[in-house]
Amino acid sequence: MKILTFNNYKILTIFITLTPFAIIAGAAAANFFLLLSIITFLLIDSKNYIHFYKLDTFSKILASFFIYILITSFFVENEFYSIKKAFFYSKFFFFFIALKICIEKHIVFFDSFLKFILPIFLIVLIDGLFQSYFRFNLIGIPNVTSRVSGFFGDEWILGSFVFHIVPVALLSILFYKNISYKIKSNYLLIIISMSILVIYVSGERTIFFISIIYFLSIILLIFIKKKLYILAFLFFLLASVLINPSARIFNSFNFNSHLEEPETHSTFTVYKDLYTTAYKMFLDKKLFGQGVQSFRIKCVDKKFDTNKFGCSTHPHNYYFQVLGENGIIGFLIFLSMILFLLKDFVFIFLKWVKNKNDHKNLALMIILLNIIISFTPMVPTGNLYSSISGIFIFFKLAIYIGLKLKRSN
Repeated sequence: MKILTFNNYKILTIFITLTPFAIIAGAAAANFFLLLSIITFLLIDSKNYIHFYKLDTFSKILASFFIYILITSFFVENEFYSIKKAFFYSKFFFFFIALKICIEKHIVFFDSFLKFILPIFLIVLIDGLFQSYFRFNLIGIPNVTSRVSGFFGDEWILGSFVFHIVPVALLSILFYKNISYKIKSNYLLIIISMSILVIYVSGERTIFFISIIYFLSIILLIFIKKKLYILAFLFFLLASVLINPSARIFNSFNFNSHLEEPETHSTFTVYKDLYTTAYKMFLDKKLFGQGVQSFRIKCVDKKFDTNKFGCSTHPHNYYFQVLGENGIIGFLIFLSMILFLLKDFVFIFLKWVKNKNDHKNLALMIILLNIIISFTPMVPTGNLYSSISGIFIFFKLAIYIGLKLKRSN
């Protein structure tokens, strides 16, 4: 029984694509569109429920991770807190399935993104560059530091937002059928160049360095037969850094503490302390960990005490967070997903090498490479279990798996 019409997949697409952009208005707005997407998906067709247990291999691994963190939350200290966090985090699995099926069955996703969402993305890029130059953005938000946040105000996530959303913007252009590939190439280069520049002025050091790896990689993939484009991008990147050297990016590996006796500390020391605390939490409960989002609670415990920087809301690394909060079993499930994606990338790359004109394999690599680089071990990351990180991660994962399954069908 269809409660809504088939064409409402377009409405679902709009709700889904608005979810990450709603982060501009705050996590609450983003969660609203996320839940609206899930509800719309279930109302479109009552048969859509079958997709939550008729799963592909990757989705089965992902489902096992969600089930694992929910079940183990019943057997940890502060169980109500962990159960609540694990339960609400499960919304991302439903969001993942909804978006995956939307792409697998209905390619209009990228058409809708191009027509309705890409213009918003371009406005975000232009706004960031505008604020960098004029010290206030298009709606008058002032910039009082060396960093740029654009529409995000006092949330310093502009660079992260651009890094996580840009592959979808590139794919929407790549799949557009009404222009030649030469014109597409020009648009792709413009968006890539604007994106790396916005990430640079945002002052997000980790995102900037991993984005260099990402953009250089996809530039080589997209323009492998057009060396002039590659040289133009390299010149643009180098000129941007030389003309506007960022103290935040290159000179802030040390900082002064705001204690009574100020000292200079290395950011490497901070992350080492945080990682050490997470590892001590793992050693305390090796099998199942301390529980979802427990780091902020447990890090104050004396038995996990690690110098002055060992406590925070999360350990700032996905791997150490899963190890400390979900134990070795959760870590192995999490690691198996990463290895699955790495295996996929190797096979897709080998197929692309044999036929470099296959744009579908190119599209898969553009999105997959972004996901893999986001999970680079040892580099600082956000909180895996936060709403913002969850939206970015599962938005991209669903797009990749949906495209992959559509390609194989």
